[in-house]
Amino acid sequence: MLVKISEAQWVITYKCKLGGVTNYCVVPGHSPGEVDLAQKIEALNVLNKIGIKTLKFLGGNFEDMDIPEIKEIVTTANNMDFNYVITTSGLDKAKIYEIVGETRIKKGSGLFFSVDFLNPDFSIGGCSFPKTIAALKLIPEIKDDISVLGINTVINSKNLDELPKILRWITEMGGYMNICPLIWGDWKKFIYRTQSREYALRPEHRSKVDEITKKLVAMKHQGYHLACSDDYALKIGEVCSREDHFGWDCSNLSFCPILRVDANLSLMVCSDIKGSKISRFIIFDLSNSEKYELFLKSWVEDPDRNECCKNYGCYWSNIVRAVYNFDTGGSFTE
Repeated sequence: MLVKISEAQWVITYKCKLGGVTNYCVVPGHSPGEVDLAQKIEALNVLNKIGIKTLKFLGGNFEDMDIPEIKEIVTTANNMDFNYVITTSGLDKAKIYEIVGETRIKKGSGLFFSVDFLNPDFSIGGCSFPKTIAALKLIPEIKDDISVLGINTVINSKNLDELPKILRWITEMGGYMNICPLIWGDWKKFIYRTQSREYALRPEHRSKVDEITKKLVAMKHQGYHLACSDDYALKIGEVCSREDHFGWDCSNLSFCPILRVDANLSLMVCSDIKGSKISRFIIFDLSNSEKYELFLKSWVEDPDRNECCKNYGCYWSNIVRAVYNFDTGGSFTE
């Protein structure tokens, strides 16, 4: 029996007004091109047809004029069987109000922002700063109008003491906090991870990381909204506070836990790499059961994935959480 994926992420645009102000990620160097609205709508129908249950829209500045068809996309997604969230920089306040107010986001779906600090003294600068400031101002204003509200927080060596405060704040706002450590590495095939290690977790941070992650997990059991498993959070110190490469890789996985769709509708191995085998597939291929099965086999065998596993590793929250949540079809809040 063919085991199908039920969680997906779609990088719907790489256009990002903040991309040029930081080396926080290398996305601006990756531009595969984007499809028109008709193809985007068709892709949504395919995702619905193949049984996707949770979809996360990713992008540079998704609600901005970079994606002028945002209203049509939201309206279409509202009529699908899956739930979705849109990640946003929070910079286009007017457009967000329009999506939340006039167009409306259906129940069970919502928005995710970026919040890496509460006190600006703990900012690492770059695009993290304006996105966080925008989110801190906007979230209190729209929190009552969104069914699913969340933040993505990048754990770095500078903001460790801020993490419990952020978790307390977003819980008070009625939202959820997803955490992901700063992922670093220098390989020409990486798309998202930063090359700089300036704010990376190192061995000297291990005890502090363990202290803070234990506190976050304890807060979760007290009712605070930490959107990841205990195991994932508690292993951050062990996996990431290293001098060489990350201590987690997906080489031991015998299945693809999450579907990653690029802006041109080609499929990807994960956040970081397109994959020499996987990038030959497009989302429409998965409507065919034989091609779907071939895609799953190709993901496991993809040489770029295995090269990354061997030499770099990772600890991206999306793929690790997808493994934990595979049987439930993914989750935005667990």
